[in-house]
Amino acid sequence: MDRGVVTAATTSEGEFFDRAHVTEHTVSVCTPPGEGEPGGAFLSAEEAERYLRLQRRLARTQRGSKRRKKVVAALGVLMGRLRMRRADFNAQTAHRLTRDHAAVVVEDLQVTNMTASARGTLERPGRNVAQKSGLNRAILNKGWYGLERALISKARYTGSVIVKVNPAYTSQTCSACTAVDPKSRESQAVFRCTTCGHVEHADVNAAKNIKNRKAAGLVVSGRGDLQAPAGSVKRQAPRSIARGTHCAPRAAA
Repeated sequence: MDRGVVTAATTSEGEFFDRAHVTEHTVSVCTPPGEGEPGGAFLSAEEAERYLRLQRRLARTQRGSKRRKKVVAALGVLMGRLRMRRADFNAQTAHRLTRDHAAVVVEDLQVTNMTASARGTLERPGRNVAQKSGLNRAILNKGWYGLERALISKARYTGSVIVKVNPAYTSQTCSACTAVDPKSRESQAVFRCTTCGHVEHADVNAAKNIKNRKAAGLVVSGRGDLQAPAGSVKRQAPRSIARGTHCAPRAAA
């Protein structure tokens, strides 16, 4: 499974999990998002606009004033909604993945380090600060770490195994011939191998590389035992509204 900033999670079978795909019965689709299409947001357009208005209002208030406390409280309500919706999406996605798969392979990402500020200091100012700040917001908004924790939590009930692998070059490696070339990643959505000509959605290609990569380091089973001989007992997970979406393999374009 590959985590991204446009689509929250993509499997090697070509299933795309994102807030934009949430319906009454599923949290995923088999059709990749279009080039440049934004991912789903956890705040509606009206809520996002209100959030910006409150931020501007907060900047005009004085510290310690009653008005400032009211604005902070209103911002807290909006952020509370965002956190609950993101946690619910992560829980539904994790339930689907652990229910349908005996093993889920993810990249061993250090999200805290990845989202660290690039601002630097007065003596050593950072570079591309605005670009890095936007990437940080996108990663945090998708809830990469929350999804990983949800997978481990849900796997305790299903007996699935959560495997972490080295994330190096998974987005630049061809899943067909294993050639590594950063130029193969034509865009956010398109992967075109410069060696063999293999063409595939970039997130699906990365997910296949993650699946095929030998597990490195910690291997955590559904109930937390580290490759115990007996393993964890398989238990049926509770029924969820997030029903399975079985994606048929697609031929390379």
